[in-house]
Amino acid sequence: MKAPQIKTAFLLGAGLGMRLRPLTEACPKPLLPVNGRPIITYAMDHLLTVGVKRFIVNTHHCSDVYRQTFPDGQWRGIPIIFRHEPVLLDTAGGLKNIEDLLKGDGRIIVYNADVLTDLPLKSLLEAHAGQRREATLVLRRDGPLRNVDLDNAGRICDMRHMLNRSGVKSCLFTGIYVVEKRFLKRLTAGKIESVVPVFVRMIAEKPGSVGCVQIDGGEWHDIGSLEEYRRMMNSPPVPVRGHHAMVSPSTPRPEDNEQAKPFEAIADAAVRRYVCHVLNRPETAITEIAPKAKGGSDRTFRRICLGDAPSLIFMHYNPGREENRRYAEIAGFLRDLDLSVPKIFHHDPERCLLLMEDLGDADLWSFRQSAWNLRRDFYRKALGMIHKLHTFPVENLGQRSLTLMQGFGPELYRWERDYFRENLVRGVCGIEPAMEDAAALEAELGALAERLQQFGTSLVHRDFQSQNIMINRGEPVLIDFQGMRVGSYFYDLGSLLYDPYVLIDEHERMELLRYYYGLQERTCAWDAFQEAFHEASVQRLMQALGAFGFLGRRHNRKDFLAHIPSGLQRLAEAASQSDRFPALRGLVARCQRAL
Repeated sequence: MKAPQIKTAFLLGAGLGMRLRPLTEACPKPLLPVNGRPIITYAMDHLLTVGVKRFIVNTHHCSDVYRQTFPDGQWRGIPIIFRHEPVLLDTAGGLKNIEDLLKGDGRIIVYNADVLTDLPLKSLLEAHAGQRREATLVLRRDGPLRNVDLDNAGRICDMRHMLNRSGVKSCLFTGIYVVEKRFLKRLTAGKIESVVPVFVRMIAEKPGSVGCVQIDGGEWHDIGSLEEYRRMMNSPPVPVRGHHAMVSPSTPRPEDNEQAKPFEAIADAAVRRYVCHVLNRPETAITEIAPKAKGGSDRTFRRICLGDAPSLIFMHYNPGREENRRYAEIAGFLRDLDLSVPKIFHHDPERCLLLMEDLGDADLWSFRQSAWNLRRDFYRKALGMIHKLHTFPVENLGQRSLTLMQGFGPELYRWERDYFRENLVRGVCGIEPAMEDAAALEAELGALAERLQQFGTSLVHRDFQSQNIMINRGEPVLIDFQGMRVGSYFYDLGSLLYDPYVLIDEHERMELLRYYYGLQERTCAWDAFQEAFHEASVQRLMQALGAFGFLGRRHNRKDFLAHIPSGLQRLAEAASQSDRFPALRGLVARCQRAL
């Protein structure tokens, strides 16, 4: 069906930019520069490819900066209307607030102004015309937050798990959608509300009433952290193709990367003020602020060097990842259990800032080349420590004011295996299994998930691997425990003993597994214990390989791609310990040949 003409695009620009603080304290996030241009201008260029004739931008935080950036109220000759929100109204409230500006519009396209993408918008317009819904959302198969569930007819059956309706597939909502003007009649003027609950109410009233189109072509980037912003600043711009030749971003210049320097200085100055306020020290007490890398995290870390005191670690986290907010709370809980974790000096949940003990740079991974006698001691201590967590009575959690992420169950296990298939099998290896092979694999992995729910229920770290175990004064210290939840303790054992980052031979692995088994009250035989361990390791390795593929492809982290061969080898080894995984073993072999 012919794509309809849409005259107006509504760009959501009123947010506070919390995930990019302190850069956004004096500048709206959509106006931060990428390759010398405000982020929002890439969205505008993208919208011009489908013939948009005017832009409406809602503003709230630092609204005057928008007018300074666009003093003549236009971009490439296309008018921009700014609609200020004295009180931040969120997406649904913001839409209702521009209703009076849409008298001549039958429909509009809504676009998060802080994403960078070149996905084909024409496909959205065609889908909207064909489906004849009040709203049509652009979804993608992979991404950091796949919380839109589709049923077996490809219709949206849930969003953000608000209806507890599990679909057959989970997708990412891109923040781009078309709505008919009549959709705005569902909204309440002045009400602070996200558009997602409105969509969910529509779905609850009439399944399939919210349209969608999955568009996996092109790139899509949500600049959700300072680290991601740095990567985008130093990357080529997203190309925007269409019938308007003028919309291609300007050619990047060598000096464009220099733009990062003043923003780094702004960030460091804000960090300095925060730390000195917490410590009640003059700013001169800090002798150095140094960036500190941390794996695939979307958090930003800095080492704070003090001339007359031990250094500290500053962390700024992404509030969009719910688990990040729980780091300090869980650290206190683990400390009460006598587990070694970093001391938390201050947590500012409103600004997503945290100041904690500096444990140095030595982790268990850094000893991977050391003699086994030394490594064995570290591993045993780490296993003894995690055993304390595993033996905490889960039924006593209700006595503590501790909020955890959703525990392991059918939904999370399904998410992990989908993550593996989409990011590693399809994304990295380019393999699309035949229908009968895919069905056999799903049957194996679904049965695996059912078995994992039957044994070893406890609190689990969830990412208990060598780079999340610091070695401080010869003792292990746990970090990155914010994803702690209820699940099978065998998952943690698989994380450590089938760690893709470290080569542990089978004899060493079994020696350590025997050690942990000896710490247990003997509730099952050794053979059954081994079997549960290998099966949980299969599940964990699929999750890890999915993460390697996602971070490597979507975030250009070649260091994670380098661990895929070892991860596949570990997965092959774990799966070979059982006769229950013929389809998985065959798929892993295909992936190994494809690399």
